[in-house]
Amino acid sequence: AVVSTQSTGEEQEEVAYLRAKIETFRGHRTTMETKHHDLLQRLAEMEQNWDEEDAEFESKWRPKCKEEEKKTPQLYERNRQLRLELQMLYKQADTVISHAQAMKAVDDRKGMAFPSIKNNLRINLQKLQAEVTEQRKRVATANIKYEAEKSNREAVEKEVKQLRQELINSKISSSVSGR
Repeated sequence: AVVSTQSTGEEQEEVAYLRAKIETFRGHRTTMETKHHDLLQRLAEMEQNWDEEDAEFESKWRPKCKEEEKKTPQLYERNRQLRLELQMLYKQADTVISHAQAMKAVDDRKGMAFPSIKNNLRINLQKLQAEVTEQRKRVATANIKYEAEKSNREAVEKEVKQLRQELINSKISSSVSGR
């Protein structure tokens, strides 16, 4: 009987010890579950903040990009029109020059002078040359505007890429610091 009492006492101590361990583990498990729940809530909040930041970023820069994209085709079209006008003026100038040379050849062969025709041709030639110069200036101005718009568009696109990269980096850093 004595042996059974001693083993019962030892068994009771062991049971008490194991129950204390179970309670300790339960406490740790509860703490870990609470931390896990808190971390999941924090992650959900961070994801919501990221989505809000993405929407804000999109609403801020998308209109600027669209505005720049709208300007580009107009500049292409204006540049094309000015080039066509310049080509027409060159053709007219070539026609006047060839006509003047033909008249001069006729004058030289006949030995006769047609001062009024010559003067008219010279005046027309000078007018056409002035128009060609003006069209060249227009083309140059249009090219300058086009290049400026192109560089503005590229700058906006570069800034958008940079902001996206910063947003990604901030997401990464906040997710790393949140863990």
